[in-house]
Parts: sequence; structure tokens; C-alpha cells
Amino acid sequence: MVAAETGAQTERTFTKRQEVQLFSFFEELAEPIKNVALTAYRSRGKLAQDAKAYVYFVSGTVYSMPVRAIKVVKNPKLHELIADEEDPEALAAVAVGGSAALCLGSAGAVVGSTVGGAAGTVIGIVPAIFTFGLSIPVGGSVGLVSGLSMGAAVGGTAGFVGGAATGYGVALYRSEIRNVVICVSIKVQDLHNTLIYQPKVKVKKTAKYIGDKVKDSAEYTDAKVRNLGLNVKELACDKRFQITVASAGTGAAVLGTAGAAGGTMIGGATGALIGLIPAVFTFGLSIPIGAVVGGGFGCAAGATAGGTAGFVSGGTAGFAGSTFGAPAYRSIKNKAMLALSSSGGTSED
Repeated sequence: MVAAETGAQTERTFTKRQEVQLFSFFEELAEPIKNVALTAYRSRGKLAQDAKAYVYFVSGTVYSMPVRAIKVVKNPKLHELIADEEDPEALAAVAVGGSAALCLGSAGAVVGSTVGGAAGTVIGIVPAIFTFGLSIPVGGSVGLVSGLSMGAAVGGTAGFVGGAATGYGVALYRSEIRNVVICVSIKVQDLHNTLIYQPKVKVKKTAKYIGDKVKDSAEYTDAKVRNLGLNVKELACDKRFQITVASAGTGAAVLGTAGAAGGTMIGGATGALIGLIPAVFTFGLSIPIGAVVGGGFGCAAGATAGGTAGFVSGGTAGFAGSTFGAPAYRSIKNKAMLALSSSGGTSED
């Protein structure tokens, strides 16, 4: 019994020592990662500045690249080189393919090294207990180199093949491409001339023509008024003219409002009734649409008809009242005065 208890206690002590050693190993392994994280957190301002500078650099490069590319394409030395070259298609294929291979190869190397390093580090964690942690940096380094090589090879190959094919096709059909570009430029210029320039010129001419006509009409009206011996200021101050204008405006407002209201009701009802016909095929949407359209047309028609009728009738009534109202009133008053005087009464009776 004593031997069994001693053996069990020895086994527990050995297990505890192993756990302590394993825990201390992971603590030592996590210490560099912790230091890296603290250093990165302390340098977050520099990281933000570097990222901002990188964004500005990339944005400026992308923004200026079209202009720079056009300058390169228009370079006379490049044209002379292509003209002197016996095989311009092959020259274009090699130049464009090499440039594309350099670009895509660099991008593939960056992506491959990042992915490969991360994958190698993860794989190296598996046997880290048996290699005392040496498999982690070794796996990361192997993955980094492998990813770098594979990414550069894949990206460079794809870039060269695609760029070479593109450059060869552009050089082979350069005349046709130039003709298409010229034709598109002419069409765009014609479209701009038709849709923007010509309407702008016509609007200016129309505005000038209307202004000249209004000016001529004003001068003609003024001349006619002078020939008739009328004075515009005296006409405006004439009470009969004021009553006529006020009556015409009031009649137009009253009958125009009534006509608009009636026309809206009648037109809306008519439009709704017409919309009932195709309601089966429009899932009932034709009813409110017909009511809105009919109401709009009815409102416009009623307001126009009512306003015109009110203006004419109101103006006529105002003119007649101002012209014949005062003399008739005076005639009736005089007759009443004569009747009262002949009967011996007074006006106060």
C-alpha cells in the first residue's frame, strides 16, 4: 500500500512538472508576440501616417497615370523606334508582356510571401512541442520563400502571357484602332455640337429675337398711344379704367377658381371611370392614374375657361357700371328731387 501511494504521488509530481514546463514554454513563446503587439500599439501613430502616405502615393500615381501614359504614347522617339523596327508586333509583345510580368509578378510575390509565411507559421505550430518552438520560425521562413517564389512565378507568367497577347493585338491592328478612335472622337464631337452647342446658340438667338420684338412692340404701342393723343398716366389714373381692371381681375379669380374646382372634380371622375376599363389588366392601377390625369386636365381646362369668362364678364360689368352707373344715379336723384319739390315736401322728409 505504501509503495502504491508513493508511486501514485511520484506520477502526480511528474505530471505536474510536465504541465509547469509546458506552461512556461508557451509563456516564453507568447512573450515575443506580446512584445510585438505592444510595439505595434505604441507605434500606431506612425503606422497611420505610413498608411496615409501610402494611400496618397497610390492615389496620386493612379490619378497621374493616364496623362503620363498619353505622353509616352505620343513620344516621337517611340514612334520612330516602332517605324524603324522590322517587326513592331514582336516589339510590342515583348515590351507590354515584360511590363505586365513585372507588375503582376511583384504583386504575386507580395501576396505569395504573405500567404506562404502565414501558412508556414501555422503549420510550424503543430510540431512546436517536439522541436522546442524552432519549427515556427522555420515554417514561416520556408513558407515565405516558397510563397514568394510561387507568387512571382505565377504572377509573372500570367502577366507576360496576357501583356504579350494584348501588345501583339494592339500593334497588329493599330491602324484599325486609330481609325475607330478617330471615328468615335468625330461622333462625340458631332453629338456635343448637336445636343449642347447648337441648342445653346438657338436659345441665345431666340432670346435676342424675343427681346427685339418686345422692344419693337413697346415702341410701336407707345407711338400709337401718342398718335391717338392718349396719356398712359392719365389712363392709369382714370377711375373708370381702374374699376374695369379690378372687376375683370375679380371675375377671373372667382370664376377661374370655381372652374378649376369643378373641372378637377369632373375630370377626376371621368378619368376614374375611363380607368375602370383596363383595370383588370393593370391590377387596378389604371383607376387612380386615370383620376389623377383626368383631374389635372379638368383643373387646367376649368381654370382657363372660368378665368376667361370671368375676366370678360367682370370687365364688361365694371366698364358698364362705371360708365352708365353714375349718370343713371344722378338722373334718378334729380327726378326724386323734382317730385318732392312739386309736392311741397323736402328732401329730408
